[in-house]
Amino acid sequence: MEYLKHRGESLPFIGIGTYRLGDDAHKAAAETRAFKSAIDDFGMTLIDTAELYGYGNSERFIGTVLKDYEREKLFIVDKILPENAKENRYEACCRQSLARLGVNVIDLYLLHWDSSVDLQNMVNQMEALVEKGLIRHWGVSNFDIHDMKALFRCKNGEKCFCNQILYNLRSRGAEYDLIPWCNAHDVAVMAYSPIGHNAAMRKELIDHPLVVETARKEQKTPDSLLLSFVIQSRNIITIFKTADVEHLKHNMQNVFAPISAEDMQALSQQFKAPSCAVPLETI
Repeated sequence: MEYLKHRGESLPFIGIGTYRLGDDAHKAAAETRAFKSAIDDFGMTLIDTAELYGYGNSERFIGTVLKDYEREKLFIVDKILPENAKENRYEACCRQSLARLGVNVIDLYLLHWDSSVDLQNMVNQMEALVEKGLIRHWGVSNFDIHDMKALFRCKNGEKCFCNQILYNLRSRGAEYDLIPWCNAHDVAVMAYSPIGHNAAMRKELIDHPLVVETARKEQKTPDSLLLSFVIQSRNIITIFKTADVEHLKHNMQNVFAPISAEDMQALSQQFKAPSCAVPLETI
């Protein structure tokens, strides 16, 4: 595993996404094996979840697995829904997530999306959770550049640790201004859906002739090539969900080997970077 150093933390460039993990009891054994392999075999110690995922099922699943690990070696990311933020239920929701996870502190607590949440109140409430020792850092998800600028106008807004956004080879809009802005303001960028945000997009990408041929040349799989693209600059970390050990190995094949400049140029000609500001894509 390779790591991003950010505000005193050492974060794996690739972590575990957990959307829908724990929803089906019949899949629990396979999901558990994959989850443990991600940590044990690949060092994917960053774990991303949310109270939204299965209405707590993801957190409960994680809680059962984490009993076998030393807590301080893991970095847990969780999220509060904007409707709960609007109702000022930060502490109540945080404590409920902690209970489902079976831990005493969340390493990074995110507002899942903006939805007209009072940003100054959000900052105040997040800072209060830090003071109470319930979370270590706080951040946001799905914030475009105008959202980030509004956040930084708030008192203590600059303490935002991370912005988690949709970013992959097909969805590159954040490259134009949002990612550079976050880098300039010491806000970590965490990319979700690095291999596409639905089954159709994922299939389109991994079956694309250029992706297939480039993966062959780079001694990667199409999936690992797409992951390599996201982390290529070494200033973005990413997460993906896996429920199968073989799928995990497939995704991580040679993933940290840099993509050649020639192949990056070819990919960028086919999947173009933005030439102007575009709204941030979200799901």
